[in-house]
Amino acid sequence: MTDPRPRDEDLKKELDSLHEQEREGHETPKEERRAELLERRLHVDEHGAEVLEEREEDRGDDKQEERRLHRRLTTDGRSLASGC
Repeated sequence: MTDPRPRDEDLKKELDSLHEQEREGHETPKEERRAELLERRLHVDEHGAEVLEEREEDRGDDKQEERRLHRRLTTDGRSLASGC
């Protein structure tokens, strides 16, 4: 998986701080909502990073397939042209 982005690291730090307050019993309803929001953002960011990584891999695979097809057509074309 890709390396975490700086924004994600900041969100994780803030979320850890909110979880610490929760464990100590000092969390307010506003902080609880903030923690839920941060958790959703991190989840969405992680999913987005996974999708982006998969797309990049697919593009790489597509390029390899195009090169393979081009080589095959070029090689077959030469063979056909020389055989005529």
